[in-house]
Formats: sequence, C-alpha cells, structure tokens
Amino acid sequence: MKVFVVFAALIAVAIAQVSEPVVPIPYTYNYNAETEDGGSSSRQESSDGAGRVSGSYTVNNLEGHSRVVEYIADENGFRAVVKSNEPGTTNQNPADVTVESSADATAPVLHRSVIPAIKPIVPERKPGVRYVLVPITDPRAEGYY
Repeated sequence: MKVFVVFAALIAVAIAQVSEPVVPIPYTYNYNAETEDGGSSSRQESSDGAGRVSGSYTVNNLEGHSRVVEYIADENGFRAVVKSNEPGTTNQNPADVTVESSADATAPVLHRSVIPAIKPIVPERKPGVRYVLVPITDPRAEGYY
C-alpha cells in the first residue's frame, strides 16, 4: 500500500510539472572580444519573449578573412545568412541557410598545417639532489630541526 501511495504522489508531481506552461523570457546580450591570435569576434542576440530569437555573430582573423552570420529562429524554424570571404566557400543555400561568399573561387584552398606538439621544458635537475617535504615528526626529518 505504501508503494502505491508513493507511486501515486510521484505521478501527481510529474503531471503538475507538465501542466505548467514554460513562458519564454525576453532578453538581449552582446559582446566584442579580441582573440588570442590577434583576430576578433562579436555576438549579439535578442528574444522578444514570444519564442522569436534573432541575432548575429562575426569572426575576423589576421589574414583578413571574416564571417558574419545573421540568424532568426521562430515558428518558421531556424534561418541564417552567412557572409564570408573565407577561402573554400562558395555561394550556396543548403538547409535554409544562405551563404554569400566573396572568396575567389579559383584561388587555391589553403590548408592549415599540423603543428607538432611542443615538448615541455623540464628544469634541469642535479643528480643525487632530492627535496622531500615531511612533517617534523617523520624520522627522515631527524637532524634538520
């Protein structure tokens, strides 16, 4: 009987949570940042509280390549327009995304080379010297205090 009461209580809680409508909250945010490699990125996004979200983000690098993505997500789905001059991009429109490329289609696509892992610098140690931290009560500390 106890199991039935606990099970019924759990069902009631689950139904109560499902019946509460989730109301979107309006928001807006943005940022501009410099990247570690000297480029930059930015983003802005806002929601009207009725489920419609719109925004954009940009990425720029030192080589002069840039990407701007403007997007909308609403009852009609997600739609984006991508504007870029990055090598290897072409004008195409896959999956409700419009890509507008100003890259030279005849230019060779540059592939980034793989940089080998850098071996960490290990401080030089003198042979036979070892430092050990031990409590004063440890027998190895005898004669040092």
